[in-house]
Amino acid sequence: MYQLIIRKNIDKLIIAAFVMLLFSSDKNLLVTHYILGRENLKLMTISFISILLFFLFYLFALKGSLSIRHSHRKLLYTSVFLAIYFIAHEFIFGDGLTSAKYAIFLIILMISLMIRFNVFFVFKILGYFGGFISLCVVTQQILLLTFNGGDVSQFEVAINGDEWARWEGCDFILPYGLGLLERCTSGHDVWISGFKLNRSIFFMTEPKYLSSLLLVTLSSLLISKKNSSLKSLFLVLHLLALSFSASASAILVLLISVILVFVRLIGPMLFTSFVFLFPIFVLPTIIYSILLIAGIDGFLLNRLMSASGSIGEGGLQNFTIFGQAFGACDDILCKTVGLLDNLTETYGIVGFSIFWIFFYLAIKPMFKVIRYSKIDISKRLGLMILLNTYVVFNVYFFGDIFNMYGLLILLTIILLPDYISYQKPMVSSTKEKIYKDKFGVIS
Repeated sequence: MYQLIIRKNIDKLIIAAFVMLLFSSDKNLLVTHYILGRENLKLMTISFISILLFFLFYLFALKGSLSIRHSHRKLLYTSVFLAIYFIAHEFIFGDGLTSAKYAIFLIILMISLMIRFNVFFVFKILGYFGGFISLCVVTQQILLLTFNGGDVSQFEVAINGDEWARWEGCDFILPYGLGLLERCTSGHDVWISGFKLNRSIFFMTEPKYLSSLLLVTLSSLLISKKNSSLKSLFLVLHLLALSFSASASAILVLLISVILVFVRLIGPMLFTSFVFLFPIFVLPTIIYSILLIAGIDGFLLNRLMSASGSIGEGGLQNFTIFGQAFGACDDILCKTVGLLDNLTETYGIVGFSIFWIFFYLAIKPMFKVIRYSKIDISKRLGLMILLNTYVVFNVYFFGDIFNMYGLLILLTIILLPDYISYQKPMVSSTKEKIYKDKFGVIS
């Protein structure tokens, strides 16, 4: 039976595998280290963008025309303004083509919105790819705890940490061939009942990257309509793998996502205000207050201090109208802004404001869906996890607001709500047919 399903859907499997490679490749050492090498990262980005543009133009040729949905017009206009701003910033300040890259991703997003080809079957497959990764992570930890007591000192170095700018004395090892772990000469270890837990990274450079990848594939499982025992098993494996990565950021994403799904008072305006203002002015103070009052130490203290360092010291320093080139500010005050520094420092008040408007318009359809109780809670939760994953990792920690990884999440947040809402049982077949004819939805 499974062989028949695979034969019938081999093209979809290939596309889903390519999408998985596309949005994880810049963080995946299997690709960036073993296959291409770190020095070819830019070449890889250019190649993938070219392939994606070719695919979009191929779909355009099949469809024969582009159309703009009324609900997407403001988002498209704002995307045009933001892309023009990035291009102008590249010419004026010279951002090492980073701003030009952002403009290209915005163009890809705009073309995708005007084609609206249904590729949501990818979610049915991405979740199972993530389940396989989770299985590798969980199996590796079980083997390490069973046969080594968590001690990884006997394993040889697979990749020298210096090659990837890791902390001093931190190298990558490959226990049982199931994924890389980072072994450091010093650091805060996690001990459970006398066993040392090693933070899983699969084939990524650090646990944050693995957890961000697993959050996307976990969302894929939740959004997928199909229910099965295998899906339930993979959901459990995802949660176990996320716990083995010990990423406080991932736990925060899951916790906030669950809360926001049930809190109906929070809409897109309030959410974006929290995203862009709350962490800058309030969150660092809260973190330091927790540290002082609770007297936390050890591993948890290390994680909170790491988050605080990524977020910054709060406040706004060195603000300008139009910003400056990437890395132009060497002042310690500039660097401690941390959170959103590529917006507040690099693109100034104008760039910060345009991106805020863009982000608000992008997430507006999603909030309409998650407020509708008739839609499965798993789909609403999956969308919210995707949204918070983009915010926490792309905007806060990675500081890379537009890349393949972020593009997949943004397009899903923008396009999937309409698709989900038209799958409701109450929608008549006639109305659904009109929607499919008008907007090119392909089942």
